[in-house]
Amino acid sequence: MSAAETPSDATPIAAREQRLVAVLGRARRRTSGIAGEQWLFVAGGALVFAGIVLVIIGWVGTSQTVLVAGQIPYVVSGGLLGLGLIFLGAFLYFGYWLALLVREGRARREEEGAELARVAVSLDRTNETLERIAELLVDERAPRRRQRRA
Repeated sequence: MSAAETPSDATPIAAREQRLVAVLGRARRRTSGIAGEQWLFVAGGALVFAGIVLVIIGWVGTSQTVLVAGQIPYVVSGGLLGLGLIFLGAFLYFGYWLALLVREGRARREEEGAELARVAVSLDRTNETLERIAELLVDERAPRRRQRRA
């Protein structure tokens, strides 16, 4: 802090938080289109589809060509490129599937944490109740012991 800046000159925390929320809200609105891991699903599906189309085009071109030298371009451009796109699309879909598993795992962990907190509160209440019962039993037995000794 400089000499001119004092803690009373600082912006209140609530105002800074509101400004941060406003900036983040604008930033979130800018990202339109496919959100989150959905783009993995869409891109993976599109690449698999394009790969299958290329494999079919390569097969059709190869089946209509008699000479092996004429079939090689179809195999390379249609078959190999198509297989590459199919594998790439499958990897993207696998990434989408993993992202779903992670999201579901996080949600399950949060639910389990909330349930664990509820169980802890319930156990605390049970312990308090048992302590009160124990105190009442001890208080109830104390006069009886005095009466027996007398």
